[in-house]
Amino acid sequence: MSAEADPFLAEHIHEALSRDQRVNAPELRITVEHGYVHIDGIVATEDRKRAIADVVGERWAALTLDDRTTVADFPPDGRIEVV
Repeated sequence: MSAEADPFLAEHIHEALSRDQRVNAPELRITVEHGYVHIDGIVATEDRKRAIADVVGERWAALTLDDRTTVADFPPDGRIEVV
């Protein structure tokens, strides 16, 4: 980890993305380094993906968002997966 990494801030962002109902994605991985917020993981919908930028922008507008998340690919037939 570089001297410019900020795990404390990353944890605050992770908590915000986990608790905000627009995103609600506690499984995301967040790192903050050199003024960039890097976010990796999978979200359930396009709306949730767009909401990541909203949440980060509302509270940490001075940082640049690097959103590497993808939207989950659910089966088109509507079947429920049983695990």
